[in-house]
Amino acid sequence: MGQMPQLYRDPWAAREAWRKHPVFSNKFMFRNFMPGFALGAAAFGAYVAVDSLFHPSNIEKLKEEAKKQRGEA
Repeated sequence: MGQMPQLYRDPWAAREAWRKHPVFSNKFMFRNFMPGFALGAAAFGAYVAVDSLFHPSNIEKLKEEAKKQRGEA
């Protein structure tokens, strides 16, 4: 009674073994989620900073400068 006969052996056990590997645990996934998230947040922050520095939000000011450059004003 110690060992099951070959008749009851799971033929898919080898294909399902990856599910129990520690790399696919929720703890490991969450711990390794943070480095990528921090890098993405830093890159997005840099993009927003550069965008706000080099693209003025005042559209009327841009139109006035364009008219001055064309000599219309």
